[in-house]
Amino acid sequence: MENISFKLPDYEVIIHIKVNQFSKHLEKEIASLTATYDLEDSTEDQGYRDYHWEFKNWEDAVAAGESLKHLVANPNIIMLKVKSNCNSAIKPILYKG
Repeated sequence: MENISFKLPDYEVIIHIKVNQFSKHLEKEIASLTATYDLEDSTEDQGYRDYHWEFKNWEDAVAAGESLKHLVANPNIIMLKVKSNCNSAIKPILYKG
């Protein structure tokens, strides 16, 4: 039996996109830009896809968010956020949402 953990990653970058006929290029660009990141979860439901990447420290998460922030000009990006789940003193960075 597989041991399933419900613990959130300490630091993460989250992107929500609208999936439609125009988002295929965006999904490929996201995959290319994030190839070296640790994808913690990706789900698709009712025309939307969520990506969650986990990071071991805040600095790496912020750097990842910075590398993706140019994507927020795309109307299919619904949200881009960098957040800490382990330290409430660290305020999230919301690029779009």
